[in-house]
Amino acid sequence: MKRPEATITWLAAVWPTVVGRTLAAHTRPVRCTHGRLEIRADGKPWQRQIEGLSAEFRASVNKAWGSTLVREVKFVATQAELRHISKELDNNHTPFVRGNRKRVG
Repeated sequence: MKRPEATITWLAAVWPTVVGRTLAAHTRPVRCTHGRLEIRADGKPWQRQIEGLSAEFRASVNKAWGSTLVREVKFVATQAELRHISKELDNNHTPFVRGNRKRVG
């Protein structure tokens, strides 16, 4: 399609029908250009769950479109995940801790 914004507008409108209400509640298409569909999930847990469904997302979108619109699906981070989080508050960060052992004697 010559106008990518029209494609993403169409995808956003039909998204619940294409992927189902449950997935649509936790995902959304954010960009579709040159056969590459980018999908944003609510967070890392949802992203991890759906990453194995790339082929299903692609097939569902192409079926709804009526031809091959999507050749590749990529999952992208949410805006909240893109901003910097301090290591103290980041639950995904596990620091290396070296304890000082004192000999009790």
